[in-house]
Amino acid sequence: MALTEPQTTSSPPQDPPGRLEETQPGQAFGRDNLRRWQEATSRNVYLFDDDFAHTVRFHLGDRYAQVHDDLAKLGAVVPAALEEAVAHGDFRLNLPRIDRYNGIGERDDHVVHDHSYPVSGDLIYGTGVVSRLARLGGLSEGFAFYHLSSHAGDTGHHCPVICNHETVRLLRSLDSFPDRDEIIAKLEEPSFSNGWTSSQFLTEVQGGSDVGANDTQAWQADDGTWRIRGEKWFCSNANANIQIITARFDNERNGTRGLAMFLVPALLADGTRNHFTLRRLKEKFGTRSLASAEIDYHDAHATPLGPLDDSFQSLMTLVIHHSRIAMLMLMGGILGRAYQLARSYADTRHAFGKAIIDYPLVQDNLAQVKTDLLAGTASSFAVAAFQDNIDTGRELRAEHHAFCRLMANVNKAVWCPRIVSRIQDAAETLAGNGVIEQTSAMPRLIRDAMTMEKWEGSPNTMRMQVLRDIERLDYDRMFLTTITELSKEIDASRPERAALESAIDRCRRLLDELGDASPAHRTLLTQQLLPQMADTFAYWALIREGINQMSNAGNRKLYAAELFRRLHLDPTVEGFADDHLTLIAHVVGREE
Repeated sequence: MALTEPQTTSSPPQDPPGRLEETQPGQAFGRDNLRRWQEATSRNVYLFDDDFAHTVRFHLGDRYAQVHDDLAKLGAVVPAALEEAVAHGDFRLNLPRIDRYNGIGERDDHVVHDHSYPVSGDLIYGTGVVSRLARLGGLSEGFAFYHLSSHAGDTGHHCPVICNHETVRLLRSLDSFPDRDEIIAKLEEPSFSNGWTSSQFLTEVQGGSDVGANDTQAWQADDGTWRIRGEKWFCSNANANIQIITARFDNERNGTRGLAMFLVPALLADGTRNHFTLRRLKEKFGTRSLASAEIDYHDAHATPLGPLDDSFQSLMTLVIHHSRIAMLMLMGGILGRAYQLARSYADTRHAFGKAIIDYPLVQDNLAQVKTDLLAGTASSFAVAAFQDNIDTGRELRAEHHAFCRLMANVNKAVWCPRIVSRIQDAAETLAGNGVIEQTSAMPRLIRDAMTMEKWEGSPNTMRMQVLRDIERLDYDRMFLTTITELSKEIDASRPERAALESAIDRCRRLLDELGDASPAHRTLLTQQLLPQMADTFAYWALIREGINQMSNAGNRKLYAAELFRRLHLDPTVEGFADDHLTLIAHVVGREE
């Protein structure tokens, strides 16, 4: 039965004396709408989003049946226990702090978290997400859980989860390492309370993207052990059991050639604390329950991660690359929750006699959010699938290895800022309610996304990395070869095939222009080139999923692909023709 707004009367009813809150019929109607909205947002976030479930099924194939029930269980936990714990830990009076001394006055700098922190950690680690991600060929499966738990925001745990799985993979890639099996078992433990966490510290005060400027020193003592001396400027998960850090082992080698990777344990073999101190915690705008610190190393004990000459490159090709793939999964999960909050609000909020979802401006805004959510998710999982094939040896072509690395960097540059913008668009649906911390998770989601956009390389850092790879490693040719090959997976009779080929031609023209430009001009051209590359790949990924979805009696992704083309690949298309109303209605599920 449709809700109707109550009629006002000429004389208000008399409330009992002494009542503190006075609610009139119209106000009760509005609050009832908010109550219905809260009920809608507390639904299972996995079962709510059949488009995401389809993405998982599309990529996992036969394995999907094995994980569906576990994803459904996590989907029920996210809007209830997990969001509640995360919100409690993010409250300003519950943020992490440093305790300098233990109970008997010994210096043992450690981070103290609110009691809600292990609660949220156990819910996330309890899914077995680390071991799923760490298994070669398991990224698509692991990221399904990671993306879903990310609906609760950063939580303070999603960075350590990725560090754990990358550390496990790194240790397994080495010929040998002391206590390797024991360390891996602790990192893969499906429990935050009983397991270990890892961290990765690269940044120093004099350089973030310029890693070659790092000056923290590694030196070898007379007993053969390695020691670390210096400081790190931005150390997230400062309370980790083990730290993976860069340090300069050879001052005669400039830049990254003199750097190597070391594992620094928090505790030494005798149980005493290793020789480092926490200078202070960063008071961040977002991701506030994740303790990020400045750390000083006072000849801390460390162990090299493989041969000194090779370990830094191993980090870049394994750890940083995987982190950039994960960043899109994390931010995509946040956008997914932001859309759910906004879409449910639009269904239940009434203005001028009807639900606001029935207003074209609201539909158009939400359709654009949903479209980029679907396209970004399809693109992220397509990159993860490439990496799974590489890791398991199913993909041996050099072009595809390069393409996977390239698209991780391109997506990081393009999709992170776009997702931040789309989360803000979702918040627009809630108007003033979208910025109230007590009303929903939306403000925290915005803050977390805006903070994470800077992690693992800002957009400009990524643009310059892509430019260097094109100039030195011939990545432009490899991109065109691979994306042209992929386009042929779409039947030539479909209209999307012609649109995809047109997008590839524009990539080719921009790359030709890049080759003819001056060095300074090339850097600016990346601002046009990278979005075209990212959007062409995302369009392909979304078409592919859309065709599969259509075969299972669904068509939202194909409608979204057409809107995506109009928004990003062919903005000259008339955006407000009559068919645009039909298009956005299909994307948000309000078709007649």
